[in-house]
Amino acid sequence: MASVTLQQVSKTFGDFTAVDSMDLLVNDAEFVAILGPSGCGKTTTMNMIAGIEKPTAGTVQFDAQQVTNMPVQKRGVGFVFQNYAIFTHMSVRENLAFGLEVARRPQPEIRKKVEEMAEFMALSHRLDQPSASLSVNEMQKLAIGRSAIVEPRIFLLDEPLSNLDAAFRERMRSDLRQLQRDLKQTMIYVTHDQIEAMGLADRIAVMNEGRLQQFDSPEAIYSRPANTFVAKFIGAPSMNIVRARIHPKGQKLQARLGDLEADSITLNQRQAAVVKDKNLEEVLFGFRPEIVSLTDSAGPQTFGAEVALVETVGRRKIVHFRSGMIDFLGVFDRGERISAGEAVRIKLDTGKCHLFDFVDGTCLTLERDPAHV
Repeated sequence: MASVTLQQVSKTFGDFTAVDSMDLLVNDAEFVAILGPSGCGKTTTMNMIAGIEKPTAGTVQFDAQQVTNMPVQKRGVGFVFQNYAIFTHMSVRENLAFGLEVARRPQPEIRKKVEEMAEFMALSHRLDQPSASLSVNEMQKLAIGRSAIVEPRIFLLDEPLSNLDAAFRERMRSDLRQLQRDLKQTMIYVTHDQIEAMGLADRIAVMNEGRLQQFDSPEAIYSRPANTFVAKFIGAPSMNIVRARIHPKGQKLQARLGDLEADSITLNQRQAAVVKDKNLEEVLFGFRPEIVSLTDSAGPQTFGAEVALVETVGRRKIVHFRSGMIDFLGVFDRGERISAGEAVRIKLDTGKCHLFDFVDGTCLTLERDPAHV
């Protein structure tokens, strides 16, 4: 197993920059997800770690070893791809044993490891059957097991669960996390699915347009997003980002979210200090739908709104609100009595709200956790 360090890594294809000045440190035995929309550069980043692509600039290092120019076959990496790569002319047993055979491991060790991996992947009853006879779900289990069994220094997975059915994906997420913990392997998992990233990873590297947006724990990514891209990309529904004008109210500062002065939220001490320091008149005000609550009384943390639409999704109600020119969402328990057309008063916990720069979207009130920087 090994740590992975990227230092100012870039990759260009002609005039197109796929990855731009990437710095990343993946610790030994850590599970890291690289998350982002299609075309953001996450697979290109993984390919440079693997040695499939050579960086245009920057360096790649495994532990203290420089591997930037090292060919892929010498890096000791394991792969699992979206389209399972197995030898369909071989049996399940032969597929699992293949990498160990190439490494010339002793036969007793090979038999033991193959049987253990087959049991973990629930393929023991299929060991001597042709791989071509497996279901799609079983083929991907076999592909993961075949790569993991050789215990590579770095285990790279490129959207390995995206072709599987929903119920099986959920089970495989659990199995994959358990496999990583049991083998203590360094795993880098590329995905566009935030649920996979949030559920699997120790830390998540969020990318957009070739640049690293934030690298932190799932909790920090969700609760303390570095910018509006991360805030809106993470969460279902995503964070509400609304335009707000700053105005004084006595000794306090308020962010006006609606058309009226009464539709304002009083900023807390930290938020007010940032606004004063930067002399801001307008900001983007961010808050998760989950912190929206209803109240019967007016107060410094409340503002008025109208219920535009109510969606019942399982045990939750997703409520669409409108306040003047702004629209936002709230999430409530299914039992909450709320109907379209109602005039309501919204209450927010300002300690869980964020201010973002109106121009570049950077979070102005981000407090980083030193343990995850």
